[in-house]
Amino acid sequence: MAEKDPKLVLFELYLGTAEKVSDRRAQANASILSVNSAIAALYSYLGAEKLAVTAGQKAVWLWAIPVAGAIVCAAWGVLLTSYRKLNRAKFAVLQEIEADLSLQPFKRERDVYTLDRRRSVSYIETAIWLLRAPVRGYFIAVLMT
Repeated sequence: MAEKDPKLVLFELYLGTAEKVSDRRAQANASILSVNSAIAALYSYLGAEKLAVTAGQKAVWLWAIPVAGAIVCAAWGVLLTSYRKLNRAKFAVLQEIEADLSLQPFKRERDVYTLDRRRSVSYIETAIWLLRAPVRGYFIAVLMT
């Protein structure tokens, strides 16, 4: 059996690391989305009139929860940006390795993707947290009035 081209072996190994980064990003998104959902549910629960807390305690919680949500949204944005930059760097390296191979699937995929004028998933993810942050800000503004 013939040995694999060392460049192909390196390409496969590096591709595995890029896939792991994408998997970690998906796990982080799921976790942060769960935290955001829990924050929204807690806010709703504390907004109910049937709680056994004083008005002062309720006011503090109804102010602190949106602030916590805004902080989570900001952290989410930083995390997404970091993963996007890391993946972009990994795929740039993969394309450099790929340039020496007879078949260049990532280059072809990028060309087709660009022709279709498609948006990167990382930008869509960023739009989601950008939309959630102003909602938190609105709740904070309403509570401060």
